[in-house]
Amino acid sequence: MRKPEFGDLIHAARAEKNFSLRRLANLSGVDYSRLARIEQGTRPAPSLTAIRALADALDLDLGELLVAAGTSRSVMEDLVWSERMRLASAVFELGAYRPGSPRLLARNTIVGRVEKRCGALCSVRVGNAIVRVLSFSPASSLRLVIPPETVSVSGVRPPSTSDVATTVLSARVTKVRVAGQLVNLVLAADGFTLNALYAADRSETPPERGDSVYVTLLTAAISTTPIKEEA
Repeated sequence: MRKPEFGDLIHAARAEKNFSLRRLANLSGVDYSRLARIEQGTRPAPSLTAIRALADALDLDLGELLVAAGTSRSVMEDLVWSERMRLASAVFELGAYRPGSPRLLARNTIVGRVEKRCGALCSVRVGNAIVRVLSFSPASSLRLVIPPETVSVSGVRPPSTSDVATTVLSARVTKVRVAGQLVNLVLAADGFTLNALYAADRSETPPERGDSVYVTLLTAAISTTPIKEEA
């Protein structure tokens, strides 16, 4: 059996949704005549932006489409990073991603189950909460690593940002550790524990043990690894 071509996947998904070529063209912004030739196999796959738009319009996995378009795994990894940076640019005030300490990273490593996909964006159930991450893998379970420096904590609910760029959770402070110029907060979220790390010289007063807080997780900063299902 031959591997499905890019056009085959587009045609099958369009037929399943009962979309005409013109409707898909309107939804994705890809030219009608080009779509027809792509489905016929006489034109190659379009640009990444157009592929992302087609994945969104047809509820297809972006990674699957990229593989069908002939994208190598190394390029896929670069694209995952570009997706993270694209979303991060929408919430630059939350701070740039940088690797955390190995000890706290290990504590912020959590397994979750994918409940919904929209292209590379996945809604993953962790404990009783839903966390937004980026992954091109079709795996149903993912290992999430949340850098503690990117966990933002506030006593008031943060202003709304892009729905895909962040996850906002309610939590309770269970421990406050001060180590030199750094403050480590241990947070009990809805069914799981998180660590946040920030500089101790911030102008605002740090929360205390037992305080109820809001936690903001930056989608672009959470790295994911697929977990293989046991046979």
